[in-house]
Amino acid sequence: MSVNPKRRSRDKPRSDVPDVQQSQKSMVFDEPTTKDRKTQRKQILSFVSRTLELGLTGLRQQFASMRRFNDFEKMKAFKEAQEFGKNRYKDVGCLDNNRVKLASPWPHEYIHANYVATPTNPKRFICTQAPLEKTCADFWFMCLQERVENIFMLCNLLEKGTKKCHEYYPTKKNKTLEFVEGDQKITVKYDGESKFSFSGSSTAKVTATECVVEGPGGTLKTIHYHWNDWPDRGVPKADMAILELLDKARVSKGPIAVHCSAGIGRTGSVVMLEYVMDQLASGQTIEDGDKILVKIREQRNNSIQTDAQYIFVHLVLFNYFRKRKLLEDEKVKEEHDKLIKEFEKIKF
Repeated sequence: MSVNPKRRSRDKPRSDVPDVQQSQKSMVFDEPTTKDRKTQRKQILSFVSRTLELGLTGLRQQFASMRRFNDFEKMKAFKEAQEFGKNRYKDVGCLDNNRVKLASPWPHEYIHANYVATPTNPKRFICTQAPLEKTCADFWFMCLQERVENIFMLCNLLEKGTKKCHEYYPTKKNKTLEFVEGDQKITVKYDGESKFSFSGSSTAKVTATECVVEGPGGTLKTIHYHWNDWPDRGVPKADMAILELLDKARVSKGPIAVHCSAGIGRTGSVVMLEYVMDQLASGQTIEDGDKILVKIREQRNNSIQTDAQYIFVHLVLFNYFRKRKLLEDEKVKEEHDKLIKEFEKIKF
């Protein structure tokens, strides 16, 4: 691997991992059949009961037992890219085994991004770091190459006075941004904007910006969803907002690109939620949270950074199950309510 523009020749953009069209059925709001509901209830009750048996303390201990670390022997491209300023953080590695490789005619192949699979889709997500000034062109070429129709931005440009992301997409009418890498140029044109409207009482603030991307490989229309109020290393309200957002993006053939600042904490939370939703929709057994997180971390190293994020994922799922009337055992609901109250009292 080389990040230097004097690169070796390579094949055309990756197509060895098949695109899988997800069912356009909405997992959040469409009603399952009676048979599906019966199966789902059984799966859900088992998953929730096992989780509630752990309790808040047990979940925190479970998360703590899965310590985060970097095995740099599995991140050789990441190490080579360090001197070229292509990595946002020195301690947030990018695994070699499933990293996204930028293909010809791009001047180099490296970007800090990994494909992450769900049970039925081997390329459901591309998890990546927030674009740097030096990597904006790389990011948009990746989107063109992989036909990314939906982008989730879960951070702000500035957080607590620290720059977390470069301004890589247009936010004003008639605005076009241009990015150059070597002899290659990418343009990103503003094509409209709307406030994402959530059902129910969710107060999450998400802005949807339509963009037209032009560069090597053609033209792409994509929707950029910016979640404005998700705190760094923290969690938003455990309502249906994330699941509604995933519902909008799930129908796309291409991967959903997700990033926060490092591309592991907030990003990992979204991925873990979709992993469980995919298990549920495909009739598979819902695995325990620690087993799921291990599988995700094998694809995007150190995904989910805090115990608060880990517990948050479980609470969102439990709230969804109850909203859909798939969790009606009164004792279990009481334990769930207790878990919520305990969670709200803790200062993470």
